[in-house]
Amino acid sequence: MIFTQLYDLIHSDGDLWKKAEVAAWKAATAIKYESAGTTNHAARMTWANDILANPAAWVTTNKLKLLENASLQTSGHLASDNDVEYVVISCAPAAA
Repeated sequence: MIFTQLYDLIHSDGDLWKKAEVAAWKAATAIKYESAGTTNHAARMTWANDILANPAAWVTTNKLKLLENASLQTSGHLASDNDVEYVVISCAPAAA
């Protein structure tokens, strides 16, 4: 993508961001129900609770971080659900 296309992607409200919001909600919900004995659980719960409080705001705040991934940059709004979910999950504090 050229710079103006990336700019338009960042400032849009298209499917990539809708997918990211659902992926973030899904990841946060999974963390909420993981074992309290999971490594780094407290940090993961903080991350999850921030998302669950307002998933759309989390996506808006993290658009540039999500677009650090070359697949999302290239595919934009056509990115697969799996690619989006992978990138969102990679933003969570590590469990191990």
